[in-house]
Amino acid sequence: MTPAPATTELPPLPTGGGTTAGTAAPNPKREVIYVDEQGNPVEKPIDPEVVWQEATKAMEAHQYEDALTKLRVLYDQPQLKRDRRLEVLYGISDCLWELYKDKPQAGYDAIVAATSEALNADLRNDRAPDAYARLGSINLRVGNMEEARANMLALLRQYPLSSLVADSMTELGREQLKREMYEDAAESFRTVLENYPESASLEEASMGLGKALVRLGRHNDASVIMDFVNKRWPRCYLKDTDFLLVQAENLEALRRNDAAMDVYWLFVNLEPRREGNNDLLLKMADNYTRGNQWNAASLMYQRIMKLWPGISSSRVSQMRLAEKGIYDGPLNYEQMCTLFARPAEDTPLERVYREIMDASETSPECILSRLKYSMWLLWDKQFTQAMGSAADFIDRYPEHPGVPQARDIIWTAFQSELGNALAEQNYRRILLLWNGFPLVRERYGDLDPKMRYALAQGYMERGDEAMGLELLGAFLTTRMDPDYGELALTEYFNRYLKAGAWDKILDLSKIVTDWPLRPQLRSQLEYATALSAQNLGLSGAALSRWRQLAIRKDIPLYQRAYATYFLARDAEVRKDVGDAYTYNKQVIDLFQQLADERSDKADPERIKESIGALMDICEVANRVPEALEWVKRYGQYVPDASSPEYPGLRYREARLYRKLGDTTRAQFLLEDVVKRFPDSPFGKAAASELRTFEVSRDLKDFMPGGSAGAPAAAPAEGGGNAAAPAGNPPANR
Repeated sequence: MTPAPATTELPPLPTGGGTTAGTAAPNPKREVIYVDEQGNPVEKPIDPEVVWQEATKAMEAHQYEDALTKLRVLYDQPQLKRDRRLEVLYGISDCLWELYKDKPQAGYDAIVAATSEALNADLRNDRAPDAYARLGSINLRVGNMEEARANMLALLRQYPLSSLVADSMTELGREQLKREMYEDAAESFRTVLENYPESASLEEASMGLGKALVRLGRHNDASVIMDFVNKRWPRCYLKDTDFLLVQAENLEALRRNDAAMDVYWLFVNLEPRREGNNDLLLKMADNYTRGNQWNAASLMYQRIMKLWPGISSSRVSQMRLAEKGIYDGPLNYEQMCTLFARPAEDTPLERVYREIMDASETSPECILSRLKYSMWLLWDKQFTQAMGSAADFIDRYPEHPGVPQARDIIWTAFQSELGNALAEQNYRRILLLWNGFPLVRERYGDLDPKMRYALAQGYMERGDEAMGLELLGAFLTTRMDPDYGELALTEYFNRYLKAGAWDKILDLSKIVTDWPLRPQLRSQLEYATALSAQNLGLSGAALSRWRQLAIRKDIPLYQRAYATYFLARDAEVRKDVGDAYTYNKQVIDLFQQLADERSDKADPERIKESIGALMDICEVANRVPEALEWVKRYGQYVPDASSPEYPGLRYREARLYRKLGDTTRAQFLLEDVVKRFPDSPFGKAAASELRTFEVSRDLKDFMPGGSAGAPAAAPAEGGGNAAAPAGNPPANR
């Protein structure tokens, strides 16, 4: 509750001396102090009428922010009278509308809330139609078409005599027309014409109805409305010049072309440099061209090129002038050939086409120029270029109606080019034509051997092995093709070997078993077959072939080396020590020879593997000195302690020395393993081995004839004394 003002009158101050008797002292101005119920000072209460006057003046001065602030102050005053409160509510709505009508999304919620509150406060108020109209307008501006239509129909039903009805229905129709809701727009405009013939919106509604009827294809009805508009408002087009374009369009639909051209000229002359006039002038020039008025048309084409250079209509005009007519799709190649054969008076046609097609990727005239240029290339016998140009057209514009014509260009050019390329054995060109144009493959039919070979060669040269092999696969039948059979076999075997497709290699070897192959190729085939069987685990089939290959002198050295290697591995599996020993030595010799020859087939790992096998074989056969020799050779592949094999190799070497009786050397090697690799399995095994050395030594000291406690060095195992090598640390005790 607003606190009631309280006043306190203070007694007058006593007058000072010097006053004349009988003269009253001046009455000082009283100061009014406002307090609340508790006596606390408060601000002076507002005067609603004063604030309302201030708000009204601010609105009249278009100071809507200031006015809105004052109106909201009044809105919070509960003592306002009902009529004044309604005025405040509508004033807030008015201010919000003025502030946000050009940015409706930002002010939508506020305008709808304020206007709805004002409307619902008194539905009989004189300004209720304003509220309905405003709600319709704001909804239109944010795209709520159904809500807007509901507001405006409510205005029509409840306040049919309001002047706002015609304006609102016209506004609704205008937005419906913009959104291509032509039936709805026609209904809205017709409501104005039928019910409000004297409204200020009648002119716009009549023009809008005419536009909607044209868009609906109801040209006779549109003609009636447009005649009415032109008679009642002869200069209506000055307000809406687009009405002239719709009127001309309707006249064209009614085949009144001369009248349509008059309307077009009226439109153009209103604003000669208006944006969009270029397209209209082009349309008019084309009408003159179709009407065999070439001189008038050419002047207009030239004017378009001069006034609007570098845009679509200018490029179309350039094409029209170069072709001296209209040659739009669907194009006819025979007709275009007649055009191409005409002597060029100015710029050659192909140059015009290139200029236009390079100007844009998407403009219709540029797309059409690409197709025309392809036709010109075919006519000029540039067959490969014609095919490439037509294919590019299809790739870029697969949905264009000119695609069938581009396909015809490709096939016609291919037929001419194929004969030339085969005569020159230019397989890459044949591949380019074949692979680049699906239409060619569709129409060619079954391949003959020469064409199949040419395409395969082209693919191989280009590096597309899969397609080349697919074509060559037709030659891999039970009967050898004398020209292309060995080529197909070689290509397949080489690639299957590289891919490790061992089962496929065996399948191919069965196919060509009876082929009369060259000896060298037959040897390669046998080696590949043996390798395939080996990798597939077909040991029986593989070994029979390895045995044959290992003894042949007419095959490459690396093949003999690998054949022997696999025989050595098989002997190890069979535990045939003799064969394993023999084959592994041969493996070392053969691969060493490859290494000496710096062959790219040299394989040090196979040498290392065979040396390891010989270490095992010799140790098992108790050929300890030889085993030590193999250990030393193996050590060349284990150069330092960083190798994971190093501790095991040193441990093994120590065992072999111990078997030879060189316990000192063995002890030294074991101690080295323990020192360097104490936590490894070999370090622990070496430590255990060293403990057996100590036990053995102590037993000897206490055996009869021993010298317990003697300071002499311990005898080496196997008899005789052996001092530790100089510089080596003694064994830990």
